[in-house]
Amino acid sequence: MASNNIGKTFEQEFKECVPPDYYLYRLKDDTSGFYGVSNPCDYILFRSPYLFMVELKTHKGKSIPIAKIRPNQIQGMEKATHYEGVYGGFLINFRELEETYYITVQDVIQFTQAEERKSIPVEWCRDHGVKIGQKKKRVRYSYDLESWLSRYFGGVK
Repeated sequence: MASNNIGKTFEQEFKECVPPDYYLYRLKDDTSGFYGVSNPCDYILFRSPYLFMVELKTHKGKSIPIAKIRPNQIQGMEKATHYEGVYGGFLINFRELEETYYITVQDVIQFTQAEERKSIPVEWCRDHGVKIGQKKKRVRYSYDLESWLSRYFGGVK
């Protein structure tokens, strides 16, 4: 698949790996806010009693530009996480490194407030995020989302 479709590829791979007992809903994205729509995240993932607001980000390099994370995403997810059982965060895929991490919105806020950097390095994600296991299948990837999600239901695989 062409490199300019890397985000759509990651999105498709993510959807294919969501465990069957979770409800997944893709928020409609009208050309990045062209019609005034400014969603806080890409996906709502639900399994009682928890709701996950997940924004997918993929990048080729060893750090992801903070500019790729819109302020409304941070504000929207942070506000929602004040409710019991609601979690918000970013699933960051470093494509060339073949590494993927879940980073909470609270950790992203702390990073942006404490650091004077223009990007989030993979080293920081390794230290602060939850590594998502992944396997390469010929060209595409399969992600172990179940291990990440099981942390919220009393078990860590």
